[in-house]
Amino acid sequence: MKVMIVGGGASGTLVAINLARQSTEKISIVIAEPLELIGRGIAYGAVDPNHLLNVPAGKMSAIVETPDHFALWAGIKVHEFAPRKVYGEYLAETLAASLLSNSSSSVTHLKDFVTSVTLNDSGVFNVKFKRSQENSFDAVILATGYGRSVSIPSLSSIEGDLRIVSDPWRESYERFVGTLVCLGTGLTFLDHALAHIKSDDRNRVVGISRTGLLPQAHLDKAGPMVDLPNSARSSPASLKEFIQSSDDWRSALDSVRKELPLIWRSWGFENQKDFWTNHLRWWNVHRHRSSSLVNKELQSAIRDGRITILQDKVESVNSGESGIELKLASGKRLSGHLIVNCLGYLGNSGSVLVQSLILNNLAAIDEHEIGLKTNFPQHELVNIQGVPIKGLYALGPLLLGERFETTAIPEIRVQAKEIATAILN
Repeated sequence: MKVMIVGGGASGTLVAINLARQSTEKISIVIAEPLELIGRGIAYGAVDPNHLLNVPAGKMSAIVETPDHFALWAGIKVHEFAPRKVYGEYLAETLAASLLSNSSSSVTHLKDFVTSVTLNDSGVFNVKFKRSQENSFDAVILATGYGRSVSIPSLSSIEGDLRIVSDPWRESYERFVGTLVCLGTGLTFLDHALAHIKSDDRNRVVGISRTGLLPQAHLDKAGPMVDLPNSARSSPASLKEFIQSSDDWRSALDSVRKELPLIWRSWGFENQKDFWTNHLRWWNVHRHRSSSLVNKELQSAIRDGRITILQDKVESVNSGESGIELKLASGKRLSGHLIVNCLGYLGNSGSVLVQSLILNNLAAIDEHEIGLKTNFPQHELVNIQGVPIKGLYALGPLLLGERFETTAIPEIRVQAKEIATAILN
């Protein structure tokens, strides 16, 4: 059997790990990933040791059946937070170990882009690449992760300026002495803000967002899961009320996460849209939490005046010889030496590959136009008529519109195992 995995970040690597662990017959896996290393992607390619995982080690195992697999590998306790670069290394080593334990499986890293996938009359997928020769596969898994970063219209006047970092995880920038301005105050902001002030005592950071909200922190020890009443499932407002009124809102939210794909689908389009519009920012602040150590460092820096948080919006930006001048909606003006876009990423539904799949009637965009439709709870793509395409799968952020809770390792590793099982059975 020949299997093509499109994307060699965490999602694609987890699928390859599961295929290698489960296969009993010869299987040849090709991972199309332009980056130099497998297992890194956007999330785990960071080289700064100050950039920590946002999930404790006990929830980051690549192996569903062995929850403490990563913690044991890293030599840390399950409640501790490892550097993100370490997790990328862990994924690569776990894949290598999985292949070593199963001589019938092999992985080839093809440093190329997939441009199109077609299905012939024999049920075989023909895959075209940007540079490499076209090839055929029995199954194809889309593990492409996120697409481009969220654009900021107010920065369009100085587009291309080297003092604007539009995509902080794909673009590198040199350390400097001065003021860093971050647009967005979520987890990406925490990484870049803390790294900047640690690099020089003279450095300052200004974080700007419409809400001015910062990520909540994990507790040093997580509480027990709680039962989710049926009343909490009926609407976004009722779900939010259940979490907020719970004695331990973190345990309540984590309990919701396990059921959220089913709850999400039961809501229907209008309730889902209500969630996106009215509750998403609240959810993100509470769902995407930082480690307690990072939170303490952040609060200390704020107290010391090294990090400033502004609830505001950028109206215009001008670039001068001495730096960048920003005019805010409140009327405030401030200057900085570098601007980093920390607003996150869009889905990948507009990629060349996805558009080719739609054109060939092998995929359909979900109702929110974020990602792709599948035969939920399975992971096979469906075409515009709703017919599943046998052997063509997707996981991770591509399923955001269909599942919502589908972007973190605890969810993706389950999806990866289910896809591997479906392919091999």
